[in-house]
Amino acid sequence: MTSEPKRLPRVVAIGFNKCGTRGLGYLFEAAGHKMVHNKLRRPLRISRWVGRIMRDNIAAGRKVFDGIEDFTFYCDLIYSTPSETYDGNSAFREILRDYPGTVLLLNTRDREAWIRSRLRHGHGSFAQKHMSARGLADLDALADAWRAEWDAHHADVRAFMADKPEQLIVFDIQQDDIADLIERLPGYGLRAEDWRDIGRSRGRKMHPLVAWTKRQIAHNRPRSYR
Repeated sequence: MTSEPKRLPRVVAIGFNKCGTRGLGYLFEAAGHKMVHNKLRRPLRISRWVGRIMRDNIAAGRKVFDGIEDFTFYCDLIYSTPSETYDGNSAFREILRDYPGTVLLLNTRDREAWIRSRLRHGHGSFAQKHMSARGLADLDALADAWRAEWDAHHADVRAFMADKPEQLIVFDIQQDDIADLIERLPGYGLRAEDWRDIGRSRGRKMHPLVAWTKRQIAHNRPRSYR
């Protein structure tokens, strides 16, 4: 009787969205791993936000990934609506409590570039949604709130993981070589040629009519917040 192969530890990206999450997800997917990015997408059924699943599991006393435990890589864990926001990256303590062998990946970049990218995300619809949920009156106040969250999250992660350095990988998508990340995860079969910043839009120009059309679609298309 042969035993089942030993499962690789989960890798959970606990950086914020707009920090290379789609590219990191593709890196793992291209190597043959099951990954989930932002939503649990189900053909012919309504997709479910991973962040909301995590939040509800924690509130109910279940394991963080109850119901979605069969993935190797998790990323872009934010759940946001015009009335509430929750980011699953804040649950790193609960993740290690429930799944002690997990590797945490703090995907990061220049903070101010991250804020600018978030303000542009969804042609401004992402920022408008967060302003509504937080009761903020302008984009400057939103940027200040994001800036404070960024600083607190990075400091909290580093402090909590100080005695577990082997389970924390910090990867700056703008400064670090993908080969260094791959070296830290030798058993996963990741390949440098599969790395790309898929969501990159910095400096991209488009015709004003195209930009207006995309903005209208982004702000007015129907959304599900399940």
